[in-house]
Amino acid sequence: MVDNASIDDVMKVLIASRKQDMHQLWTTCSHLVAKSGLPPEVLAKHLPIDVVAKIEELRLKSSIARRSLMPHHHHHLHDLTAAADLEDQKIRRMKRALDSSDVELVKLMVMGEGLNLNEALALHYAVENCSREVVKALLELGAADVNYPAGPAGKTPLHIAAEMVSPDMVSVLLDHHADPNVRTVDGITPLDILRTLTSDFLFKGAVPGLVHIEPNKLRLCLELVQSAASVLSREEGSVNATTSNPIYPPMSDEHNSSHSSQRDHHAMSRHDPTMYRHHSHDF
Repeated sequence: MVDNASIDDVMKVLIASRKQDMHQLWTTCSHLVAKSGLPPEVLAKHLPIDVVAKIEELRLKSSIARRSLMPHHHHHLHDLTAAADLEDQKIRRMKRALDSSDVELVKLMVMGEGLNLNEALALHYAVENCSREVVKALLELGAADVNYPAGPAGKTPLHIAAEMVSPDMVSVLLDHHADPNVRTVDGITPLDILRTLTSDFLFKGAVPGLVHIEPNKLRLCLELVQSAASVLSREEGSVNATTSNPIYPPMSDEHNSSHSSQRDHHAMSRHDPTMYRHHSHDF
């Protein structure tokens, strides 16, 4: 059954099978996740660190087995593995730099080492683990897409900030043009997340996964995202209204007579070279 499930569901079954000591199901699911190709930093957002380590171990064993079966591809596979290791090292260095608020080092890595902040999920990591100032400085580098979707679910940094109920992160992301209407793979927007959290809090008195939720922060996050969505909606409505208006609206009799006199004036200018030259200077 899990063979046909989405990788997101497979990871959920993997965690459940581990808790229930269902070894056969664990083995099947862990191999499916290993084959998915999802990088470790994405897996770490959905699975415990020790499980991610097991997945990486499986991948390494699988890679070694393939190399032993295909000796003529040995060098090519070795190069690919080396390149992947180098990329992992870059991402680890980037995370350490962000942890110590050293955005300047991250900038140097982007410029000098070709670090791709989107693929490294730098903004997602900073929103989850760093201060507002670090996120702001990272955004101001201009090298990361504020609406970049990550992982199997396709969450943007604003989705994560909404889940965290962090007004600081929500506001700094919106200040840098984060889209409040952007959707995950399942069609969920950051606004949907906050509305659901608010509903849970009001009607159930608690929010799953957020034990110490602060009502004021939740309300502020909701207001910020709702306001941004309203502004965006008004701007889009204004653009649509402008494009739907006729370019030349109907003119009154007064305008028609004015237009008629202009036609007479231009007719005269065709016969008067001096007048034509005079008007040509106006353009």
